[in-house]
Amino acid sequence: MHRNLPPLFLERMKTIIPEAQYDRVVKSFFFPRTMSVRINTLKTGREDFLSILKRKNIIFKEVPWIKEALVLDGVSPLELGAMDIVVEGLIYRQGLSSMLPVILLDPQPADCVLDMCAAPGSKATQIAACMSNQSKIVCIEPVRGRYYKLKSVALLMGAANMSFHLTDARRFRSRNQLFDKILVDAPCSSEGRFRAGDPKTFAYWSPRKIKEMVRKQRGLLLSASRLLRPGGTLVYSTCTFAPEENEGVVHWLLKKDGGTLETEKIHVPEVESYSIGTEWKGKVFNDQVKRILRVLPCEEMEGFFIAKFKKNH
Repeated sequence: MHRNLPPLFLERMKTIIPEAQYDRVVKSFFFPRTMSVRINTLKTGREDFLSILKRKNIIFKEVPWIKEALVLDGVSPLELGAMDIVVEGLIYRQGLSSMLPVILLDPQPADCVLDMCAAPGSKATQIAACMSNQSKIVCIEPVRGRYYKLKSVALLMGAANMSFHLTDARRFRSRNQLFDKILVDAPCSSEGRFRAGDPKTFAYWSPRKIKEMVRKQRGLLLSASRLLRPGGTLVYSTCTFAPEENEGVVHWLLKKDGGTLETEKIHVPEVESYSIGTEWKGKVFNDQVKRILRVLPCEEMEGFFIAKFKKNH
């Protein structure tokens, strides 16, 4: 069963995943992707949209812990992409795990929010919906093609409270402006998105790639910590299992920041998680690392990592 996945990756996973859950996690790489979508409340009401689905005879399942999320059944990605509900921006296809960082960030209509890795726009438009298009979201993307994709998604979804910056977030400076909430959904080695039947999903994976991502992640978080106002909230997320990019980066930031930031305990009862690594390759992590969330992959959820920080002063 494991023949298509990189042997070194599987070897590392045996150290990362508790033994009792290892086989189940590896099996998750063979599941087809769940067709989960987020109702765009900037353009439609939840009950109105459920009525549309019923009229179209589309089978759906509600997600108790995200009222705007649905899992669709019997619809292919191609069919969904051609439907008016997508073309008109009433829904956005988004993984359930991917919706969690914004829920934990909890943006409010009066907040000033920074999304440091905003393309292609799934979480940025989710933030806009949480804020009912009020106040301001600053969206940053360094890659030109992705930057224009972000702007087109924002336009389609009716997100009107955004400003856009084509720049590297590690070099972003805000004149006389600190942010109430900052999201760093960082570039990563994307191990949670590996699919055994699709070698393209892990073609570029390597220990060197992990090291490269760690450098970017550290720079992004250090910049974020300086742009966050006292009392503000910072959420850091990745879709990878690698401890170097997850617990290791959180440990580094807490040490580098010198006590200004502290992690907050994350507990989402409806989401299955697994134990946090307390050390990796001889490095013992700060005790605050235990407060983060590692989402256990399953049929509907991708493997995900989320840390939440509060700035004290």
